[in-house]
Amino acid sequence: MLPPTSTTASAMGKPADPSIHLAMGVPTDDSPDDDYVMRKPQYALSYNSTRNVPNWVSWQLDETWFGSVPRHKGKFLEDRDLPRDFKRTNHDDYTGSGFDRGHMVRSEERTRTADDNRSTFLMTNILPQYHDLNAGPWLRLEEHCEKLAKREGQQLFVMAGGIFPRTKRATQIIGRDVAVPSSFFKIIVILQPGQGPKDVQASTPILAVIMPNETGIQDRKWDEYQVTVDEIEKRSGYDFLSAVPEAVQRAIEARRAD
Repeated sequence: MLPPTSTTASAMGKPADPSIHLAMGVPTDDSPDDDYVMRKPQYALSYNSTRNVPNWVSWQLDETWFGSVPRHKGKFLEDRDLPRDFKRTNHDDYTGSGFDRGHMVRSEERTRTADDNRSTFLMTNILPQYHDLNAGPWLRLEEHCEKLAKREGQQLFVMAGGIFPRTKRATQIIGRDVAVPSSFFKIIVILQPGQGPKDVQASTPILAVIMPNETGIQDRKWDEYQVTVDEIEKRSGYDFLSAVPEAVQRAIEARRAD
């Protein structure tokens, strides 16, 4: 929880968003002009029209999202739901850049229908990641989430995105003005099927990581990068979990997983 502002949670938490993917609250920061919130059937996101990448992507994950649909073939997709005056990032903006097209919502997490899987290839779900991160600890954390949801029957609420250098001058740019994060965050709230923000307790399992966007880390374990939600909020500038009752929010955001 960030210091009190007009956007922080009330004692009982903010009212529920109509999207299941924003059940834990809509993440907010101090720059609403760069927060274009989009609610899709498969996930929700905030798009930054200056950096030309999502600020965050938020989604619900349980065993019902997994199926047998094959992975989308072909290029990654321009998101035509963005306003016409936005620069729409496309597949070729990453070509030859040295960066992977890094999924926030993993392709394998949306295999129930072809449309579900195709949605994960929209560029509004993608940020530039070094391959060593994308195929290393980031992938291993994705696989851990799959285990929790698919094999253990848990319900996850996940939020992920990039953290950028403090100054625009220090930010690397690829393609047509696509900003490259210096690190990535992920927050995972672990609940039972049918539970929501009002069921979150001080003891509710929650995972939070910040991983550097760099080479040489492909063999690292995801749990080496565990932090608190408070640290992610400090580094990203976003307030998360605003739908969770305030006292519980304070407790879980200050707690680092074992």
